[in-house]
Amino acid sequence: MRVRVSAVFEQAGEILCMKYIYGGKNVYAIPGGGVDKDVPLREAIVEEWKGELGVKLEIGEIIMVGEAPGTKRHPQTLHIIFAAAAIHGTPKVRPENTSSLDIEWLPVDKLPDSPLYPDIGKKLHSYFTGAARPSVAFIGNCMERGYW
Repeated sequence: MRVRVSAVFEQAGEILCMKYIYGGKNVYAIPGGGVDKDVPLREAIVEEWKGELGVKLEIGEIIMVGEAPGTKRHPQTLHIIFAAAAIHGTPKVRPENTSSLDIEWLPVDKLPDSPLYPDIGKKLHSYFTGAARPSVAFIGNCMERGYW
């Protein structure tokens, strides 16, 4: 199973996305990427944002976890979506590190109908417009004391 981490940064009612064109249509992605073997999740997402957008990312809690079934073209993928607590710097696509065409700020109210990867637009809309913002505690080392 492939593991992909991403982080959602919301500002003034919009979320930061990466813009692509597939089949002649605009498609958006939550910034992130695959996790290499032996790389901690938080380190992977910070490096993705630095490499692809040129910004320093402060990570919040995990806000969603989702599974995408495998297909002939793509392996089964576990998506771990963090909240982005803050970013330092101005996000700008770094073409040497991504095939993204540009960044795009998508309004939260447009998320349910936007082509978004992973396909969590409806869930993100509920998250940002709901009274409570649930999170999942992240345990960086759940074997801290070793094996029993």
